Amino acid sequence: MGQSDDALHVVPVILCGGAGSRLWPMSRDDRPKQFHALTGSRSLLAGTLARLPEGRLEDIVLDPPVVIGSAAQVELLERHLGAVSRYRLVLEPAIRDTAAAIAAVTALHADQMPEPLLLVVPSDALIDDDEAFRGTVARAARMAAGSDAIVTIGIAPDRPETQYGYIEKGAPAGEGFAVRRFREKPDADTARAYLQSGDFLWNAGMFLFRAGRMAGEFRARQPQIWRQASLAASGARVEGNRLWLDPESFAAADKVSIDYAIMEKADNIGVVPAPFGWDDLGSWAQLYAHADKDEAGNAVTGPAIAVEAHGNLVRATDAVVAVAGVDDLVVVAEDGKVLVTRRDATHLVKQVTTEWKTGLAATAPQGRSKKAIAAWLFEVCLPLWSTTGLDPECGGVHELLALDGTVGDYAFRRLRVLPRQIYSFARAMELGWTGAPEGLLEGLFDTLTRSGWHSEGGWIHRFNPDGTIRDDRRDAYDQAFVLLALAFLHRTGRFSGARAWADRTLAFMDAALADPVHGGFVEDTRGSRPRRANPHMHFLEAMLAWHEATGETAFLDRAEAVVDLFQNHFFDASTGTVRETFADDWSPLTGADADDLVEPGHLYEWAWLLIRFARLRPRADLEAQARTLFATARAFGHHPATGAVANTMRPDGTGLSEGARCWPQTEALKAAIALEQCGVAGAAGLRAQMIDVLFDHYLARPVAGGWMDEIDADGAPRAADMPASTLYHVVCALGELLQAD
Repeated sequence: MGQSDDALHVVPVILCGGAGSRLWPMSRDDRPKQFHALTGSRSLLAGTLARLPEGRLEDIVLDPPVVIGSAAQVELLERHLGAVSRYRLVLEPAIRDTAAAIAAVTALHADQMPEPLLLVVPSDALIDDDEAFRGTVARAARMAAGSDAIVTIGIAPDRPETQYGYIEKGAPAGEGFAVRRFREKPDADTARAYLQSGDFLWNAGMFLFRAGRMAGEFRARQPQIWRQASLAASGARVEGNRLWLDPESFAAADKVSIDYAIMEKADNIGVVPAPFGWDDLGSWAQLYAHADKDEAGNAVTGPAIAVEAHGNLVRATDAVVAVAGVDDLVVVAEDGKVLVTRRDATHLVKQVTTEWKTGLAATAPQGRSKKAIAAWLFEVCLPLWSTTGLDPECGGVHELLALDGTVGDYAFRRLRVLPRQIYSFARAMELGWTGAPEGLLEGLFDTLTRSGWHSEGGWIHRFNPDGTIRDDRRDAYDQAFVLLALAFLHRTGRFSGARAWADRTLAFMDAALADPVHGGFVEDTRGSRPRRANPHMHFLEAMLAWHEATGETAFLDRAEAVVDLFQNHFFDASTGTVRETFADDWSPLTGADADDLVEPGHLYEWAWLLIRFARLRPRADLEAQARTLFATARAFGHHPATGAVANTMRPDGTGLSEGARCWPQTEALKAAIALEQCGVAGAAGLRAQMIDVLFDHYLARPVAGGWMDEIDADGAPRAADMPASTLYHVVCALGELLQAD
């Protein structure tokens, strides 16, 4: 173990499997409270880890920590372990309460020599003095080593709390006391008697024991749990720092707490009183007690207004919350849900969580299975955008919807939104959507061809809200999206004219936009500068779609010309990124004209397209370049707090933008699916992560079937409306997911 042969080695074991149900709707099964920053800038888990740094502490040595948590949250756990250089991550395939979790970790250490002491602590408590905490750990370690006791750390109560269990002190022993007995959560009168007696401490769920001693207790008192947990540990799959407990063995363990299974039954239990302040932050009332407050006693987080209101806790993350003329309330608006309760009734929130899980949650887009995601797409999302999203008066589609799901205000319509919606609806029909309004594609195709084609060729750029032409330039980006939509209309077998329109579009691009000297296309018919990689990326997507629709090699040849541009000009091998803007000869811009920001979403999008092309026409180094883009975006492009992909960063991976729009998340999901099929390590984990990110932060709000189009680095909403163009990204990504193996 390293540092001193005669020192007591203590292995911190951090329990990270709780759900924090009394802090709903902030704390949920998929992102419980230990992953939130409730009283400072770092999460409770990160604070717990920082409190137990590896190294010498008085006459003990703290070894690298063991963190045990849900296998479903492995990526989330690792993000919060980022500041710890050495650790072991034990992953539970099922939630079996604390006894089985502690038994599994004990089994991993019971036969080690020299035998370590295990310090079990929860990941989600507030401790106000880290130095005093470490000193208490040292005292408990000496007591456990000297007496072979299982030692708890007890908290001196400062109020008659009815939501905590209690430890009754016995005779003095070592640097603490023997434990006379454990008491369950008392009623108010009993809690007051406990406080007045001075003989009781709060049970903080912190234990320190010799691994072999706890193993013996499990063998004697809980043989079923010990057997199954030991089998789960011995049959675990190890991947670097990760240890995946055997699913079948662990799931068969009885579900019971460590207090009931061992602590209330064992002999020789000690307790060391803690000289530090502690709170498990288990309710909104407790969180209020530790929060900063204004002169009226209001604790406010996020955009909120308080008028003649006193003593309220207000947490607003995806809505503006106003409280007026009310006192002592808790109002939380988060994740598309609103909680209102009195501060003295926050214990009822646990019942609210139960009601939510058994009732309304079934209708929300919280499911992560393909079946649940398909149901959200087909039954919630597409019905909104194929009805409210259409403009029956002027034809076509609205540019955006307001956050309440009604038609929003906009100054113009971009032509590209119309073919994006056509693609989205046609692709959804391929995936099995049967709820499209009659004549949906026919009406949109008619509007496109009747109003979007310029008399001199090409598709115009913008309409006025009434459908009249506002900007008649012909933009390469717009042409690419029309081609993509036409390919999917052609694939339906119902639009015989789609191919003719595609041929006309390509002929126009060859004549008016193609650059015969340097390759690729100019930006538009007005000669706009600079030249960009982005329109070419979407042209590549359109040509792949046409090749898939027809099997014709001519489309694949056009796709290959874009791949040539990527390899010769767009790909920056020195940084593993994609350059976005160029001079006319495709040389990178320099000086004041240079825009050297990188878009991580585009790195993912290019990776997805390059893998698609490489499957059809392999080229040297192409898959390797796609892997490089994927690795760069994954390593540098995500906000740590949310896991979301930032809008931009610098080529060296620094300078993440504050905002994270919805579309980069969909591109990360698509790339993860494609690279997972290539056997890329970490791709499967990213796929799971991005599904969670999408449904946690974007697709579950602000209205059913809509999206929060942008959040900040901490997950707070930044979008003022719901752009219709995002539907293309959502349908494309979820379509890839539904069709993946």
